[in-house]
Amino acid sequence: MKPSEYLETVLNIKLYPEIIDTINREAIIVSFPLGHTVLHEGDMASCLYLIIRGVVRGYYIDDKGNDITKCFCSKNEFFSTEGFRMSVPSTFTIECLEDCQCVQLSYNLLNNIISTHKQLGDLASRYFQIEVSRLEQRSKNLMMLDAEERYYAFCQDYPYLHKRIALKYIASYIGVRPASLSRIRKKQKLSEN
Repeated sequence: MKPSEYLETVLNIKLYPEIIDTINREAIIVSFPLGHTVLHEGDMASCLYLIIRGVVRGYYIDDKGNDITKCFCSKNEFFSTEGFRMSVPSTFTIECLEDCQCVQLSYNLLNNIISTHKQLGDLASRYFQIEVSRLEQRSKNLMMLDAEERYYAFCQDYPYLHKRIALKYIASYIGVRPASLSRIRKKQKLSEN
């Protein structure tokens, strides 16, 4: 498939022929291996990615050297939006948790398309609103839910990920130690039987 076809499928839209030509001329399909760092904290991003296959995570390093998972993105989701939205160096690192294949769209390409086609500008705005809502819900969960409830919420939000990624990343995402998450999962399995 061409980059424009992935976008049309994921966004559930029909692009104008001139946009299709521009996207297919300027966007590319890229592959990253498991463990690859796509963006380092402090670097200036220049591209947005749509995941065709694979999983990435964003994470912070705290002042004690611990990594804390900020987010996960997988098939049909965008990542590296912070630089596009805010035009600032990245506040976190993005790494591949699986081999990934993505549509890479430069910020210049996106700005050009959005500035000339109101429908796509509205769509981008709606996606950013959804992203903010997800972050708000995550903050609320971290403050209001206990560890078991946070894990349950994670499984609801990411039903396809909890068996694909390392427990240590899920644990840091929900704010518990890996050993605590193991106990929560064991308790959950016992209650399911």
